[in-house]
Amino acid sequence: MADSAPELKRDSTMKATAEEGAEFLKRQGGEDLVYTEDAEKPKLTKDTTIQATVKEAEKILENENIDEDAKTRGDQERIDAAKAESEPPKVPRENTMVATAAEGKEILGDEEVGETRAQTKVIKEAAEVTAGGDAKEENEASLKRTSTMADTIQEGEEFLKKQKTSNGDSETKKEEAPAQEAS
Repeated sequence: MADSAPELKRDSTMKATAEEGAEFLKRQGGEDLVYTEDAEKPKLTKDTTIQATVKEAEKILENENIDEDAKTRGDQERIDAAKAESEPPKVPRENTMVATAAEGKEILGDEEVGETRAQTKVIKEAAEVTAGGDAKEENEASLKRTSTMADTIQEGEEFLKKQKTSNGDSETKKEEAPAQEAS
């Protein structure tokens, strides 16, 4: 290994290995590959100093609405999401809503309209009761029978007979079928 022992007990193995590598390169003729500590250190440009970074951050944050309670970006995102949920969605075209409202007024005329359909229904029912009639009775369909079961059977048989004749069946087959059913 190295000819000299490390000066400190905690001197790293890496440092000793680097010294050995430098000596090896010198012996092999690769002196131009050896790293020297005297080499010029790169200088920082003015735009990468902390003052420039602070100015840049202020410019970015100048337009942002950052909550004072937010300590991290995640906190800020949660606060923004909560604010977005509480705000009503933006309507992309307000002129469309204006036109729709105008059409609604034309259709409804002077009718009283509640905020919901249920409220509107209650208003209409109250107006009908005061007018003296219940519109539900007039609108309900009649449940009286228009024909009897016997009429329905007869119509069904006639329909089936017409269907068989239109399919090309002969009249003799039709007459034989009811006779067989009867016996």
